[in-house]
Amino acid sequence: MSLELSIVNYESKLYPAILNLRNEVLRKPIGLNLFEEDLSEDKDQYIIAAVDQEQVVACLMLKIIDKDTVKFRQMAVKSIYQKHGIGALLVRYAENFCSLNEYFKIELHARISAQPFYEKLEYKPIGAEFQEVGIHHIKMVKALINL
Repeated sequence: MSLELSIVNYESKLYPAILNLRNEVLRKPIGLNLFEEDLSEDKDQYIIAAVDQEQVVACLMLKIIDKDTVKFRQMAVKSIYQKHGIGALLVRYAENFCSLNEYFKIELHARISAQPFYEKLEYKPIGAEFQEVGIHHIKMVKALINL
């Protein structure tokens, strides 16, 4: 595997493959269709793409909340690439990007099934569980430095 990670935007030639991956991994399994959602916010977000042999195999959306805070959204890893550390690699790459660009707080809405993954990466749950896209989530945060 020769994985390449990069920051792309919605104008990238990779964007259609990123949309398909998000739909296959995150929406279809819960009976939804990403293409029926409003995707207009994507144009204002950074997207981390992981590419193996010219195929998008993982992605993570980065939404700027304010001058200090980024929200991680819709991390998706192609099923045959899961359980190989690619998710953790994406998160570390995103954290490095955030630090270099002076964003020092990260928040995300983790599916309850993904909470242990994020806890291993030192994200802390805050607040109560809530429903999003019909499934249970928990808000999690991580400070990259002490503000």
